Amino acid sequence: MLDSLKNGGTQMKKRLVLPLLTALLLALLCGTVAAADAVEGGSEVCDGQLRLENGMMQPMLQWSDLRAADYTNDSSDILRFCVYVETDHDTDQDGMADLVKVLVQLPRAAAEGKFRAATIYDPTPYGAGTVEESSEDVNVPALYIEQDFDYDILYNPGEKRSPAGEMNTLEAASRARAKEWNYTVPYSGETGYSYAGDYDYFLVRGFAVVEASGIGTYGSEGFELCGTDLERDSHRCVIEWLTGDRIAYTDRTHNIEIKADWSNGRVAMTGCSYGGTLPFEVATTGVKGLETIIPYAGIASWYDYTNSQGVPIIFNVNYTDYLAAYNAGGTFLDDDWTVPNELYGAWLWQIAKDQEETNGDYAPIWAATDYSTHTENIRCSALVVQGLNDFNVTTKQADLMVQAFEKAGQTVKLVLHQDGHNNLDGHIINGELWEETVNRWLTHYLYDVDNGVEDMAPVTVQSNLDGSFRTYDSWRDFRYSEMPVYAEEEYTDLSTVGLAEYANQFTSGLVPEFKGQKGMEHYYASLDKPLGALYEVELPEGETIYGVPEIHVKMKTDTTDKDGLMVTAVLIDIADEGKPFKAYMVKDRLNNTLPVKTYDSYDLGGGLGEKDLTRYVQSSTTSKCISFGWTDLCNPGKGYSSSEYTVSEDLAAGQTAVELVPDGEVGAVIQVDEATAVRVSVGDTAQLTFADREDETVPGVGESVAAIAESDLYTVYIRPQTDRALPLGMTVEARL
Repeated sequence: MLDSLKNGGTQMKKRLVLPLLTALLLALLCGTVAAADAVEGGSEVCDGQLRLENGMMQPMLQWSDLRAADYTNDSSDILRFCVYVETDHDTDQDGMADLVKVLVQLPRAAAEGKFRAATIYDPTPYGAGTVEESSEDVNVPALYIEQDFDYDILYNPGEKRSPAGEMNTLEAASRARAKEWNYTVPYSGETGYSYAGDYDYFLVRGFAVVEASGIGTYGSEGFELCGTDLERDSHRCVIEWLTGDRIAYTDRTHNIEIKADWSNGRVAMTGCSYGGTLPFEVATTGVKGLETIIPYAGIASWYDYTNSQGVPIIFNVNYTDYLAAYNAGGTFLDDDWTVPNELYGAWLWQIAKDQEETNGDYAPIWAATDYSTHTENIRCSALVVQGLNDFNVTTKQADLMVQAFEKAGQTVKLVLHQDGHNNLDGHIINGELWEETVNRWLTHYLYDVDNGVEDMAPVTVQSNLDGSFRTYDSWRDFRYSEMPVYAEEEYTDLSTVGLAEYANQFTSGLVPEFKGQKGMEHYYASLDKPLGALYEVELPEGETIYGVPEIHVKMKTDTTDKDGLMVTAVLIDIADEGKPFKAYMVKDRLNNTLPVKTYDSYDLGGGLGEKDLTRYVQSSTTSKCISFGWTDLCNPGKGYSSSEYTVSEDLAAGQTAVELVPDGEVGAVIQVDEATAVRVSVGDTAQLTFADREDETVPGVGESVAAIAESDLYTVYIRPQTDRALPLGMTVEARL
């Protein structure tokens, strides 16, 4: 599949290069609304009134710094405290239902009953503190234990606690101490709840903000089980507490119950990367109270994050175990993280082993973490945000999310920007600050204000030429145009021999011709035979590439004893005669995000001060990646859906990778795929039926499959007859 919608709806340069190589994201107010004229940047005391203007919530209180050394809730307009939400399962097998630690920040006025607050919920596991080494002198103990693990025990119900008393929010806040969130994380030395200040813009505007990292993370109980339904459901439990449907306690030992007595029961989930993944997963549960999600660079299918069309695409395909271990601060048996939980280590080893053994096939272990197929319970809206230059979480993930919401019949909007793995804070989009767009979205869905935000264009895409944002009704209403490929010879022989050496030379920067060239574009554009084949595609001046490119290739191999024969396809924009041109290029030094230029600032309000307004900066380059994808020669003729790649086919020398099926008196039928109408009947003559051109009749070879002659080569061109085009088609050689 071409795993990204690169530069959708934007103009390209004159020449494209396609390299091929082989390699093994207003029930409202329950209080009063006032004109927005009292707190904007001022020092007035909060009067408990939500302020609405231009369809957005405005500053209504004075910000206080939760990181201040002398912080208390005593004189703060914002109350901060922690609670522990009880889940249903006992994943760590200690006999009790796991507790999830939650940091709550909310306007004091909501706790005082002057209005009920809506909630913004960030579930990013990294926030509680990561298990990483801060220097060479600090070594995290080995977590993995090589022993079999039974996944079923994770679903054992834990014993529920019996409340020994009850405490209201104001009392809990008065007892809270800043060390509950301003703690130092072992090993890394970072401060806990690292995302707690990211939503201050909304906090001063009357939204409550909660942050919980889920089971198994620092401060919580249980095991960190990345990608599983158990991890997902621990966050669902937090929403159920916010709606009054689940119990929480003030700490882990005294069993004092605390209710979200300040909540209006309406929640939005948001976050970036892992934090943008969990909102989508929770949305598939249909939990009451989740009104909308805003995922940035979120994952919809964990299979598609580390695999593509039947092959692994990163060195550690078993990536979920790595992320789990990276965030598993709550699994250690001691405060200083020196004694790992051996049972958890067994789970890490087992899940890594099971995922690795699939070797790119879509096995049940992957299906269990593919939430893009769980559409039947989705009940909320979504504002999906994705970077077109994100080579970490690719745009297919955003597409899968959008399709899921469309299938569920729910409102969904897609925003595609030119940055990499990042959000849009501080950027102006079509005349509006991004934070204000999100403000209007949340004000509508969480405070039931009719402000027209639901009329936002279905798709907003940033141009790769000038950075402007253009709107579309859909990115899938495109038509395919066939572009001929020019090659110097009819066939190109490829080999993996020397590929590893080439990669090492490129990444080392020691070879003069590679110096300073670290991008994917330069890597693939510099490939020469036999490591890769370069094909030029001429485009008319001002041509626009829109939608999902398809690449059709015909390949054959003598390697038949391996599963996972990877083919990589990259679509690259290259200027004529190697002349540099301007493009949006992510930088390694900027953590694979775009360089930006500050040109102004804006007042955040509520005493928060000013924040920079920035725009993306283009760089001069001779090549630019537009799209890329991978497939497995052992999975020919498959398409966009990951579930098609369940089993690799055994190849045999001299045979085509299609199935010979008896067909009654007619003889044999070569049926490439049930979704295609491509069939070759072998009888007195062979009828080739195509999906996109006239049928052809070729000489038959009789009914005997054994009579297949290798000297006669016919090509069956596959174009599946589905309601959407597939991003990477294959041409199969049928030897009759």
